[in-house]
Amino acid sequence: MTVEAVLRVGPLPISGQKVILRPLTGVEDQLLLEARDNNVSLVLALLNRLARLQDHGTSDIGTHESWDWLATTDLDVLILRLRQAVLGDSIRADVSCGAAGCNQRIDISFGVDEYIAHHIPVLVPEDDRDWSVESAEEPGWFRLLEGQVNHKAGIEGESAGSSTPQPPPTPLNHRSGQKDEVFFRIPTAADQLAVAGLPDPAEALVQRCVRPALLDAGKRLQVETAMESMAPALSNELIGACPECGAEAHIYFDVRDYCLSELRQYAAFIYEDIDILARRYHWTEADILAMPRNRRMIYAELARQEGGQ
Repeated sequence: MTVEAVLRVGPLPISGQKVILRPLTGVEDQLLLEARDNNVSLVLALLNRLARLQDHGTSDIGTHESWDWLATTDLDVLILRLRQAVLGDSIRADVSCGAAGCNQRIDISFGVDEYIAHHIPVLVPEDDRDWSVESAEEPGWFRLLEGQVNHKAGIEGESAGSSTPQPPPTPLNHRSGQKDEVFFRIPTAADQLAVAGLPDPAEALVQRCVRPALLDAGKRLQVETAMESMAPALSNELIGACPECGAEAHIYFDVRDYCLSELRQYAAFIYEDIDILARRYHWTEADILAMPRNRRMIYAELARQEGGQ
């Protein structure tokens, strides 16, 4: 019996969880091609089928009915790792130079490993900030503090999305009853699903993840900086230089859009594979869809060679 290799991912940068991804089958290929949901929904649908949670300290594999509890940073790491397992480490994109009279094509390339490593959470150095963060009493929430306080959270203590949070530090006396305290939590996939399609999803996300949501510009910048430090966004603007004129070029890299687009392209032959394998071997559609993708592609190629296709 052939045993398909699984991909072990982790620990994830925010939750610290270790995840096992099984190989894609025709069912996931069909899902990629036929889904009409937004990208967050599609990534979650793939993870619900492919991902299993490996419990810390054991070899047992637990399961989750849904992965919408994941921080969006962890969600993007998993779709990058899935794309890496199917198509390799290298990611390439190109953009036209926007300089007047140039229009030269600019190639931008990088590896998945180095890209994820570059986005490991790192708090802004203390000398560069007048705020700090500590775990709040409510699990999953953090308190923004004025000044530099030794009680910190996130990468210097509890993981932002950890399923086993550490006990919060004893509240400082001067905070008791303080009305202008600011609390926040790291946005999850469930949050992104909830705000998708709204007129102002970014503001709606603040309403869900920041208390109070109405802040002055300075305080809001502190919260946004803390959240980005603790859970960096992987979808970002990439900067390159035109080899022809030297002008700076900018391209926005959307992790989910890019990975799902490439996985869809790779899945495009599923219907042709079903047709040729059903005619050649008389297998049912369900049997063909259940095959791991790599094995199905081998059978389909053999059938094409024999049939002169």
